[in-house]
Amino acid sequence: MPPDTQLSHHAGDADLSGNYLFVTSQPYMHRLDESLQPLLEARGGRIVRLPTGGLSKRNLPQGFFARHAFRAAFTVDCTAPCDLIPSDLPLIAIPHAFWGRPQTKALLELKPFYLGTTDYYLTQDGPGAAEGLVCSMRRRDVVRLLPFGSPKIDLLRQCWLDEPRKDTIMYCCGITADSCPISQKLAIVRRCLRDFPQYQVVVRPYPGAMADYAPLVEAFGHDKRFTLDTGSTTLRHLPRAAALLYDANTTTGQMFMLATGQKAICLPSPDPGRKLFPHTHIAATPREVSAVIATCLAQLEQGEVPELRRLRETMLYRPGEARRLFWEYLSHILRAAVPPQAVAVACEYLGDCRPATRQDELALLLQRLEAGTVERSYNLFREYPLYNSLEAFYRTLRRRAEKGLPCLVRLIRQPGGQRLGVCREADMDRPFLCWGPLRDYGPPGLMHIQTHAPQRLAAPTDDCALLLPDRSKDLFCQAFAKLIREIYAGPSA
Repeated sequence: MPPDTQLSHHAGDADLSGNYLFVTSQPYMHRLDESLQPLLEARGGRIVRLPTGGLSKRNLPQGFFARHAFRAAFTVDCTAPCDLIPSDLPLIAIPHAFWGRPQTKALLELKPFYLGTTDYYLTQDGPGAAEGLVCSMRRRDVVRLLPFGSPKIDLLRQCWLDEPRKDTIMYCCGITADSCPISQKLAIVRRCLRDFPQYQVVVRPYPGAMADYAPLVEAFGHDKRFTLDTGSTTLRHLPRAAALLYDANTTTGQMFMLATGQKAICLPSPDPGRKLFPHTHIAATPREVSAVIATCLAQLEQGEVPELRRLRETMLYRPGEARRLFWEYLSHILRAAVPPQAVAVACEYLGDCRPATRQDELALLLQRLEAGTVERSYNLFREYPLYNSLEAFYRTLRRRAEKGLPCLVRLIRQPGGQRLGVCREADMDRPFLCWGPLRDYGPPGLMHIQTHAPQRLAAPTDDCALLLPDRSKDLFCQAFAKLIREIYAGPSA
């Protein structure tokens, strides 16, 4: 068999016992607990959890790393604090949530900073082209993508198929502010309890949001068929789910559909631009929810939906094999060997360029503008307020320029000097204008300026800069660098 289709002979007998570090923010800790904890503990691993809120090397107990002798550290995306994990300790990241699109491509194009803070990243899809360059906060030559799949989907599928009882209607809620209000949840739960008396109704809040659900406990706590599930894992009740409801801002519903091959019911998000997962039922009112639950119960008797099975096989790398792949990868990493399936992504060092002063922050931004590498440093300098602010400002303008949209840049005068601001459409009803020369803007843009500028702005004043979208990233970066120099009198790169 080819090496990537069989378990490495080293993985089956490798000693994977010892201490492993879980380091991430508290809301993401359950991602590691549900996916990697059972895999490590099955081979004798012991987990030390380290929530990252306000964490740095300075407030760790003296000799923390030496005392535990960790064999590897795990985190979620880029949530491990910079410089916390010793450089000789392998740092392995997993996605914070399920990705409803090809993940490797999206990582490299949209989230390269996820890769720059780790040594290995376990992707849910198969290996793909790794073109590009990321900044390494770990000062590595490469960061390696490991095609992995999803241990949580694999485990959920196994548990759901092995559980003969399908006596539960489960509702997995997102963060309350981004999902339907508690009053609507109350009405939906009440309708489910009324219309499906033979089923348990389980509501699982997003971790950390349990207090928001006190009205549900007050209303239904007396009913033996109602449960508010605040346990450490969704796997306590999901394997018994005959139907699943989920808020659009949580990925549990998507994972359930791929694992079981059954359609779930999505309660729409207040955000009209949010894309919904394919083959999802949509229901907004209690009556609609009740009708679609009945449809799901009927589908359950017919078996797996073929489209969802094909989607699972397309979106996940080797479904059902994440468990043994994890052991194979880890056995290689602990021996300082490269797993044969790893895909290397080239890195550049940040080195010692971390800014110490405001002038250093400006100089670093100008340097990266002229090198065309601002995108790769996205969020890597988030602890530096000026750099981070200007970087975010650059991204706002660049996104509009790529779409051919104009933007008005405003210089806001303050006692301490000037700073940049973006005039959005809602601000004083001014349109976005843009960056010149006018001849490059084209007839549509000239018409826009002729129509709107006299009505709303009259003419650019001394506190505004006129920026036009261009067709060249290099030209855009040059113009942005010039603007920064003029406003902040920044040093030359």
